[in-house]
Amino acid sequence: MRVVSYSVPVWFPPRTGQDVPPQAQLTEQESAVFRSLATGASNAELAVELRLSVSTVKFHVHNIRAKLGGISRLQACLLAALARESART
Repeated sequence: MRVVSYSVPVWFPPRTGQDVPPQAQLTEQESAVFRSLATGASNAELAVELRLSVSTVKFHVHNIRAKLGGISRLQACLLAALARESART
């Protein structure tokens, strides 16, 4: 299993009472789901795109959010968009 690291910007707002870790270690499949979150797609849409079941996508989204400090799905989408943008440059 390959692990992928994502950096969290220092300015990123943490969830109340939670600390956002400076870096998250995601599995390869979590990383694929994370990058796809940037599109704002639903779990069902992500499942079709990634050829996974909806329950598997939900499982990975839950783990991603937990590894990023319990952030909201919207915050995860924002971080995914930032990660995609920084990968382009």
